[in-house]
This record gives sequence, structure tokens and C-alpha cells, in this order.
Amino acid sequence: MSDWLLSVIIGVAIGLAIGVRLARDSKKKQGLRGGVTSAALHYLACAGIASVLPFILAGIVLGLPFLTLFGTGVGFLALVALILLVFGALEQAAPPLPEPKIELSD
Repeated sequence: MSDWLLSVIIGVAIGLAIGVRLARDSKKKQGLRGGVTSAALHYLACAGIASVLPFILAGIVLGLPFLTLFGTGVGFLALVALILLVFGALEQAAPPLPEPKIELSD
């Protein structure tokens, strides 16, 4: 297995684990309106963003050239941008979230 592929696998594995936490915290701050597909794309975007730094660190440890690390990191971010474009289209087309009812107590 090449060093580049090993770095990608390490970055993606760590990114998938960290992406769960990022997606959960982000969803708690602002809800999702697009259903299951929107939630899956949101998780993939969070995991993709979280994968970049572990990939670069693993690549530095394994001795990959700078341009290889930089190019693959930009590729990760481009993939995340495409995922977020589809996610944004789904969220825009979804109906708005219902307003929470404020109940006053005596």
C-alpha cells in the first residue's frame, strides 16, 4: 500500500469519527429541514472537513511531498464544496422549520 493511500485512509477514518460530533453539534445549533438526505449530506460535509487535517498530519509523518499533500487537501475541500452545493439546494427547497411555541407559566 502506498504512503499516499495510507494517509488518505487515516484521514478519512479520523474524519468520519470526528464528523459525527461536528454534525451533531451543528444540527443542535440550527436544525435541518431537508430530511434524511439532507442529514446524510450534512454528515458527509462535516466528515470531509474534519478529514483534511488528519490527512495532512499523517502525510507529513509518512514523508509525502508538499505538493501531494496540498493537492489532495484541496481535492478534499473541493469534494466538500460539491457536497455542500447539493445540501444547500435540498435545504432551500425544503419547507421552513416550525416556530417553537413559547408558553408562559404563571
